[in-house]
Order: sequence, then structure tokens, then C-alpha cells
Amino acid sequence: MNNHFSIRFLYLYVFITGASVMAIEIAASRFLAPYFGTSMIVWANIIGLILLSLSLGYWVGGKWADRWPSGKLLMMLSLLSGVLVSLLPLWGSFIFQFLTNGIMNTPVWIIFCSFFAVLIVFAPPVFLLAMVSPFAIRLVSDQSKDIGRVAGNLYACSTLGSLLGTFGTAMITIPLLGARESIYIWSAALIVISGWGLRHTKQRWLVLLLLVPVLSYFFINDNVSTSANEKVLWSKDTFYQYVRVVEASNGDISLVYNEGGGVQSIRRAKPGLHTGDYYNDYLVLPYLTNSPDQLLVLGSAGGTIPRLLAEYVKPQFPNMNVTGIELDPEVIALGYQFMGLKPEDAQIVNQDARVFISNTNQKYDIIVVDCYSQQIYIPAHLSTVQFFDTLRLHLNPDGLTALNVNVTTPDSPLLLAMAKTVKQVFPNTYIVKSSGQYNYMIVGSIRPLQIDNFNRIHLNSPIHPYLEQWQKGLKEVNDELLANAQVLTDNHAPTEMLTDSMIFGSIPDRP
Repeated sequence: MNNHFSIRFLYLYVFITGASVMAIEIAASRFLAPYFGTSMIVWANIIGLILLSLSLGYWVGGKWADRWPSGKLLMMLSLLSGVLVSLLPLWGSFIFQFLTNGIMNTPVWIIFCSFFAVLIVFAPPVFLLAMVSPFAIRLVSDQSKDIGRVAGNLYACSTLGSLLGTFGTAMITIPLLGARESIYIWSAALIVISGWGLRHTKQRWLVLLLLVPVLSYFFINDNVSTSANEKVLWSKDTFYQYVRVVEASNGDISLVYNEGGGVQSIRRAKPGLHTGDYYNDYLVLPYLTNSPDQLLVLGSAGGTIPRLLAEYVKPQFPNMNVTGIELDPEVIALGYQFMGLKPEDAQIVNQDARVFISNTNQKYDIIVVDCYSQQIYIPAHLSTVQFFDTLRLHLNPDGLTALNVNVTTPDSPLLLAMAKTVKQVFPNTYIVKSSGQYNYMIVGSIRPLQIDNFNRIHLNSPIHPYLEQWQKGLKEVNDELLANAQVLTDNHAPTEMLTDSMIFGSIPDRP
């Protein structure tokens, strides 16, 4: 085979291989999220092992290029990489499920298992793609005297390809098509460009055989894991996460992120308030203020809390206006389409919660914070003293803020850290056990809560049964309870570490 590819072909070749590397890295986080989450630990493993694979690939590629300066070998390496990339969704799901099958009673599990997941699934194709650049430079060294200029151009094209792989995958193909389809696009591109380089060899027919199954993957339905009693009404990789709308056999419709068990919003098939839904506890909050005219819900998801407020509270407080803040625009649309939210229930704004509260001039009587990323993590920037300082600036004098915190026990370091952080800003801070199994509510107010206002809840109101739980469970936090808790700041807010420690610490030891 002729090793002297045209310079233009090699520019295009390294552009595609560079784009493929970054597409793999971006898609890796989506594939890992349902199994390991997207904490900084997981991202560190992704970035670190990708860099390690690139480093080893450059080193080995340089040695191989000097020993076997073959254009055919170069094309076969990228062809093999394209095949491995095409297997990522199927091979990856098998490996991820195997690694998560036995969870050890330690937070270190997520570090090691996500490490090996990236090492086994994503590192091999990246290693092969890293060999391309030194090989390409070696091949052009025999046909160009301006090797420095050509090498610079090759690296420039590869880096431009990496930019396309990064932004194109994150902003276009994953939101529009999905993570799996994004991987198949770049797999097909690698196979096609390698096949073009092998077009004068006997291996050209092998390229066609490999390309057919890759293209056929586009027509294979997602094998979404659901129980026999569930029906998926809608699913998509949005700009922020993998979202599903699931209907249970009893007619309940739930909004679920990343194939996890955590329900972000729910619409019950039967009318009335359902026992055990933590959303219902937030319906009591308007009765703790004199005039609940302005309510803000940060993290409104599919709009369950705004919808319930409009249905059960607004009839008694007709001047009440509810504003919901949701980061994912697709989720906002799902609230109207599936979750029963109506335009007159609330004004829903598509924005990051902290960005919104930092830029609005509106004052509120109640601010609810129900923000979670990847199902279980409170976003670090929504858990700090600086964040709660901003909330206080936007509260009326008798206003209050209420946070939903998911913990396994009332003495959880995460719950106590959040309570201590709130207390740095709000002199009156309370904890109450919510209706959900793991849900607790932290309430912070400038003035003491006006418990006597509970009398305004009518005896025949669907909200009235929740009064007893509030009256028995509402406890004001004190310095003794928070003595060993840490204060979370913008500089140091390890909410992910606290959450992981809580989760894995609650798993019983194996016999």
C-alpha cells in the first residue's frame, strides 16, 4: 500500500480523530451517570484516564510509527478504534451493571468502580486514537521538508476537531439525538475515513461489513430499564440529563432523571393529596406568614409544588403569585404536557436558581429550594452561606425559606451541615421531618415562625392532616445539635462527599 497520503487527507483524518476523542469524553459522563452519578470524583476519573490514555497513545504511537511507518497500519488502528467506539453503548452497559452489582460498604466504591469503568470501556479507543498524530507526522516527514509547519497544521486540525467534538456533542447531537446516537455518528465517521484510506487494499470490504451494523444501531430502540408495571411515555437526552416520563399501572405519572429511582415530579391518578408525598408538606408554608403574596420555588422540575399550591392553597389566598425556576427547558415543557401544570398555576422561568435570585429585584414571602442534580446531590452553589445571604436579601421581613434535604437519618452530617449553614444567615432555623421516606425540611426565617397562624387552616382542608406532623416534628435547631457540623461556603461545600458518605454508610455490612 502507498504510505504517501495527501496532506489534505491527513488534515481531514486527524480532524475527525480529534473530534472523536472529545465526543467519547463528553458522552462518557452520560453513560456513567445512571450508574455512578456525575460527581467531581466521576469527572476526575473520566478526565484523568482520558489524559492518561492520550499520553500512552502518543508514546506508543511514536515508537510504532518509527518501527512500522505504514499507512495501512495507521488506518487499521483508527478502524479498530471506530469498532470499539460503536460497541461502547452495549459493552459499556454490561460492564457498568457488572461493576454496580455488588456495592461495598464504603464511599471509596464509587471511586474505584467508576475508575475501572472508564479504564475498561473508554480508555482503549482513546488510546488507539492518540496514536494517530505521531503516525501522521511520521508519514508526512518523508514527503515534506517543512515538517515543523506540517506538524503544526496537523495538531491545529486535530485541536479544531476536538472543539467540534466537544461543542457539537454537548450542544447539538446529545440534546437532539441522544448519547448513544452521538457515539454511533463518530464511530461511523472513523470507519468511513479509515475505509477511504484502505480503499486500495483488500480490507476495503471489511470496512463495509463493519459499517452496516453501526448504521443499523440507529434503528434499534433504547433498551430502557423499566419494571413490568411501568410504561415509558417520553424519554430523551436533554441538554442537562437523561429524562423519562413514566406511567405506573395505577395511572400515576412520574418524572425521572437518569434512569434512577428518584422521582422529580409526580401526578397522581387519584384526586386529593397522596399520603407519603413530601410535596404536600410545602402547602403548610403559606400559613406561617401573614400575607403569602409572592412565592418562589427554586427547582420546580415538572411543577408539582406550584400545581398543588394553586389547587389547594390559592383558593384561600387569591392574591398569591407563584414563580417557579427550572434549569432544563425540556422539563418545563413536560410539566405542561404530562404533569398537569397549567399556565395560570405559576410563572415558570428557565434559568439557574442562583443566577435568577442574584439578578431579580423581586421580594418574596416564601422561597422554596428543591434543587437536585443527578437525583441525589444538592448543587454545591445552592448550599452555601453566600447563597442563603442572597435569599435573605430577597425575603420580606416576615418571610421564610424552606429547603428539601434528602438524608437517611436525622443526625446525618449533610442535614446538620445544611442546617448550620442556614443558621448563619437566619437566626430562627428549624428542622421538620417531611412525609417522604428520606425527606427533611429545613426552615429558616428572620423572625420566629408564627405557629398560631396554623389556625387559619380549615378543619375540612386536605392540608389539615399535615398540621399534626408539623406541630409534633418541628424543632428549632440549637448550637449543641450543630456543634460538630461544618458551615458550607462557596469556597468549600463538599455536598457530594457528604451525600456519598451518607449513602454508603447506610448500606448494611454483608454477612
